[in-house]
Amino acid sequence: MAVVPRGGRSRYGLLLLILTAVTLLTLDFRGFGPLETAQSQVRDVLEPVVSAVDTVLGPVAEVWTVMFSYNDLRDENARLQDEVDRLRSADIRSAAQADAFDRLLSATGVTYVEGIERLTATVLRGSVGNFDDDLVAIDVGHRDGVAPGMAVVTAAGLVGRVETADAVSSTVTTVSDPSLVIGVRLLDSGDVGLGHGMAGDPTRFVVDGGLRWPETGDLSELPAVGSPVVTAAGSRYPADIPVGRVVSVEAAEADLAQVVTVELAADTEDLGYVTVLLQPPAEEAPVGPDSPFAEESP
Repeated sequence: MAVVPRGGRSRYGLLLLILTAVTLLTLDFRGFGPLETAQSQVRDVLEPVVSAVDTVLGPVAEVWTVMFSYNDLRDENARLQDEVDRLRSADIRSAAQADAFDRLLSATGVTYVEGIERLTATVLRGSVGNFDDDLVAIDVGHRDGVAPGMAVVTAAGLVGRVETADAVSSTVTTVSDPSLVIGVRLLDSGDVGLGHGMAGDPTRFVVDGGLRWPETGDLSELPAVGSPVVTAAGSRYPADIPVGRVVSVEAAEADLAQVVTVELAADTEDLGYVTVLLQPPAEEAPVGPDSPFAEESP
């Protein structure tokens, strides 16, 4: 007589139990009490089995779902990243355009001179040479009516003067250059003097020629800190172009002269566009016994 292995007998019993349970659960005799009781008992018996199956197969099902949805998630993530990159790029372009527009406005919004033809130019580079930070190039030249000596400005004020001009481009010496001497007027006191850039500081301008110290010693006659300084009438540049504002006033030459330090109005180190005032420069500044312009460099 053949002996049935215990493992095979157990599997056979489990299979028979499952078939019986399925049969009972699928029967549909509503209102038949014994059958409903049997179905309830079967569900109670199978509940641990179902739970165990869920426990074993649950992670497998999740992995299966992730495997099939991975490509979709990856594609969606790539699409979202592309959208973020596009928006970031658009934001940068918008900021760059706004900056260029602001720079253009700062160059063209010149309201302090009238009756002078003007020309807007683009600054080609910050410095023409390796050893000259006070010289810049612009994209207009003598075919556009530009000539050496013409004033170059922005809406903020004086930038400098045209140094050289060829057909399509020019170089500009900025007001920060210590060698560029400019006749100015202090609006607070009405005094006229000669000034130049401060070596080593492109934001400062020093008026150290032609300003007398008050003979009475009354310090109220000195220009107030913060008061405006403009180009003077009779100098080589159009009058009343803003140069800057007074930062300090000191005595020099045994208290016989003033040294006025001015903060420049125009930022000569951050130029995008400038305006050239197409007014032919004076050959020589008017001079006289009381004029400081006799000392002005050509």
